[in-house]
Amino acid sequence: MDQIDPDELYDEREDISRARPLLQGDVFDGIVLPGFGENPRKVQIVAHPCAMRTGASLSPRITVAPIEPYRAITGKAWHGHPRVMPLAELVSGKHFAAMFVDITACPVELLTKERRIATLSNRGIFVLQQRLIKHYTRAETELEVLRSQSAPVLTEAELLWDWLETVLSDLEIDDDDLLAVEAEVFEEWMRSGSPSRQERLRAETNHADIRRDAQRAAVERARTRQAEK
Repeated sequence: MDQIDPDELYDEREDISRARPLLQGDVFDGIVLPGFGENPRKVQIVAHPCAMRTGASLSPRITVAPIEPYRAITGKAWHGHPRVMPLAELVSGKHFAAMFVDITACPVELLTKERRIATLSNRGIFVLQQRLIKHYTRAETELEVLRSQSAPVLTEAELLWDWLETVLSDLEIDDDDLLAVEAEVFEEWMRSGSPSRQERLRAETNHADIRRDAQRAAVERARTRQAEK
């Protein structure tokens, strides 16, 4: 299995953009997880992005792994420990790991953006997927295979993130209802066309064109909203 340094593992820590959609690998703190006692704990989303949503709406329950303190995993040690996802230097330089043996479903309303303390880079997500596959099947999958399979959904998530930050003001991004409404607008835009933009994302050769079109559409959407105020 592949190893990854903390600087490459995380996309953001502590100060997480509220416009970033919830994704596989996101870490939350202060979660009272059903079936795990009354003490708040850290958890990591392990569900694939496609399994977390129906359209723009999050599923009522999302698969997570509880997080526990864990020793630092370095070098060849990454080839072991298949039951965990190491999370080095997660908080204040301290090391943790997501425990695959305790994976469970978490009510989505507990996974608020205020409780999100870390997100993974794309490569970090692929390493998480690789370790999940190893845990459940003992098969090893190359990161490039996982990258190519995840490219459409991760690109769409990045487009949504950019769209929200372009269309909404900083004050509006603090409003969950406005974020949800604008995510629906983006989803409708992605599903339009024949084939739809969402379908076209399956081919990486289309990604640059769709990214350019999304940027233009977001700017136009921002102008329209401003004119309506």
